[in-house]
Amino acid sequence: MSTVCRHRKPAGGFTIVELMVVIVIVAIISVFAIPSYKGLMTQNRMAGEMNDLSTDIELARSAAVKQGLTVTICASAAPTSATPTCNNSAEWNTGWIAFIDVAGNQTFSTATGDTLLRAHGPFTSSDTLVFSTTGGTLNSITFNRMGGTTSFGATANNSDTNTGTLTLHDATNNPTWHRCVIVSEAGTMTVDSEQNQQQASCP
Repeated sequence: MSTVCRHRKPAGGFTIVELMVVIVIVAIISVFAIPSYKGLMTQNRMAGEMNDLSTDIELARSAAVKQGLTVTICASAAPTSATPTCNNSAEWNTGWIAFIDVAGNQTFSTATGDTLLRAHGPFTSSDTLVFSTTGGTLNSITFNRMGGTTSFGATANNSDTNTGTLTLHDATNNPTWHRCVIVSEAGTMTVDSEQNQQQASCP
């Protein structure tokens, strides 16, 4: 009986040099890919936040025109509570409410017949949203029945009519990621960013 010798093939695998090359390539890709990914996620999140804001501002204006009543949208510290209120802060990232403002006093009160139209909760991110104008900071926008805006700050009186800009910043305050909503006296709204440059640069 003859014995057949079978030769075993050498096992395949990576050499140390090949493994090190792969590690270096992965490291180089990570250096460029991770920051780009984070930047993309930040910009997408901010675009969503700005879209929510512009949608609710447009809702407030449309309701004022359709119902022929004064409608206010304002910053709120507790927009989702049972009794939401406007606050005297120009920072809108805590949330906001839109309501039919029967008394036109920028104060939500069901006792005076006010009706809540929309309540937006606070941002889950650390982004900031500030409403400013040439006269200072503002905490509300009031639309009249013609769709025009009457914006009031904490110390302004009801005869003041102002335009304003709501500017969104990320936590790092990266100027290239700034986004803003520009509201005119006519009630028209422009959504802008540093990339678009439709108007002057967002503040």
